Amino acid sequence: VWPRICASHYNGEESSQYLIDRSLMRPRFLLNLINQCKSFAINLNHEKILIEDIDKGLTAYSTDLLADIGYEINDIANNGSDILYAFINCKSKLTKTEIIRTLTDFGLTADSTENIIELLLWYGFIGIELNTEAKYIYDFNYSMQLLNGIIKKTKEPTYIINPAFWPSLMIEQ
Repeated sequence: VWPRICASHYNGEESSQYLIDRSLMRPRFLLNLINQCKSFAINLNHEKILIEDIDKGLTAYSTDLLADIGYEINDIANNGSDILYAFINCKSKLTKTEIIRTLTDFGLTADSTENIIELLLWYGFIGIELNTEAKYIYDFNYSMQLLNGIIKKTKEPTYIINPAFWPSLMIEQ
């Protein structure tokens, strides 16, 4: 059914899986992303969702997702809603030192960076590279203990900003 309503592939990957991978494994976010793509297809009078509709839908979705996750972080971190904007124009892969520098350059105190990094991990904004694959909190069944255990066992973990945020934050790939 999917190929009848959407281009079968996007950036060399099966399109439905590509969209799922950017949903943070939240069904509501997946529906939002598909609806964004569908809206562009309808507005441009396309018979089905085309690659250009996915491009535009991903950008719109990424902007909405940035706001949604920002609100969630603000609920916990008080005045942390704009912290995700610290990563505008960053590389997609960062060391912990680079994340801390990014956060302190944005105005956070060094004392608060550990808590913010934990929140960024919990909300799936950042993950870690494990055996050349990006892994996010949902890949560990939302177990922070497991994720933190893997981080501690890795000498110098590489952190990866979730690709769902790349379009809105103009992340360098």
